[in-house]
Amino acid sequence: MASSSSSTGARSSRHGGHADYSPNPSPIPYREQPLAYEPTEDCWCACKHKGARWISWSNNNPGHRYLKCQRSRVGGCDWFKWFDDPTTPFLRQLLVDLRDAVNNFRRENTRLTGVNADLE
Repeated sequence: MASSSSSTGARSSRHGGHADYSPNPSPIPYREQPLAYEPTEDCWCACKHKGARWISWSNNNPGHRYLKCQRSRVGGCDWFKWFDDPTTPFLRQLLVDLRDAVNNFRRENTRLTGVNADLE
């Protein structure tokens, strides 16, 4: 996971795979686009692209924002840095429970929409 600490308290790591990466979509809409933020001095990856700011929804780091090379999935580098400080275990579990509730409501809505379409 994180291997060093910066002056802002955000932790960074330079490794290939991010253990907390989750391919699941965000349970809530992003309030800002991934590149719509002012970078700090160390937010630029080795490829010289502005790091994209994403939100982790893994069980270990729900709601925890991080920076990653915007081209990491298409040949960019493996640069990664936590944007926020870690949260408390209580808030982490609360966010996981809320994420799961939102996902359950979405699945139920999809199911009921299909049932409703069959009745028409």
